[in-house]
Amino acid sequence: MSDNDVYTSSMLFRIRGDIVAIAEDAHGEVTVIDNKVYRLLSFDRVFEQSKMQKSNPVIPVHKYICAMLMATALTPANSVLVLGLGGGCLIRPLFARNPQIAIDVVELRQVVLDVALAHFHLPVTADIHYHVDDAAHFIAQADPARYQLIFSDLYSASAIVPLQSSREFLRQCAQTLQPDGWLVLNHPQAPDEDSAFSDALTTLFRTVLYCTTPSGNVVIYACVGHCSTALTQLRAMMKASGEGYQSDVSLLAHKIYRWPGQQA
Repeated sequence: MSDNDVYTSSMLFRIRGDIVAIAEDAHGEVTVIDNKVYRLLSFDRVFEQSKMQKSNPVIPVHKYICAMLMATALTPANSVLVLGLGGGCLIRPLFARNPQIAIDVVELRQVVLDVALAHFHLPVTADIHYHVDDAAHFIAQADPARYQLIFSDLYSASAIVPLQSSREFLRQCAQTLQPDGWLVLNHPQAPDEDSAFSDALTTLFRTVLYCTTPSGNVVIYACVGHCSTALTQLRAMMKASGEGYQSDVSLLAHKIYRWPGQQA
């Protein structure tokens, strides 16, 4: 029995709370769970796919989400692509900060989109488009230089989707970004500096930054263009971005570094 089987088969590891809704498709269950403070989305009732504060849904809860949102300090972020919807943890604060923002959201599973729309206060406007599609297919078909920001948060119940670490995916993201745009990736841990992933990152993107969050997740920020802004200034800019999300991100901003081997 795998470690994941142990977790999912034991009630000890189950998320506690009241089940609000359960939906299912060929990929498995999608469950909405409430406790006193939060509403959660889970694919296996063990790992939190998304978490929303019920009293103020636009405030980001997970620190890795806060770290991803700090990327809006690096670009005007008026045209955004979000790969992986979950419960909409990126969409709500982005829209609250800028109601005129244009966002394409790509989610593989129709059932996840349906559940998020019904239970997670997703904004619905003429400039926010929800696409049920495979991220690989969508990014391959996207227009060149279309987006200022691409957020990629592609996970199954308990693991990153391999696509997000592939050279071809990174290449297509680089092609789809505007010259000064940024790709923002949520990774479960710091990749090996000598890995094929790290080589692809530093080959395709002239500027790569990263932030290690309290959970161990590493958020990576990659720009096709050269960003010569001093690290101290980048940290200050990203710290200030927290005000727009009603969040204190000072500790996260202090952990922004350039990718090993890269110079300002």
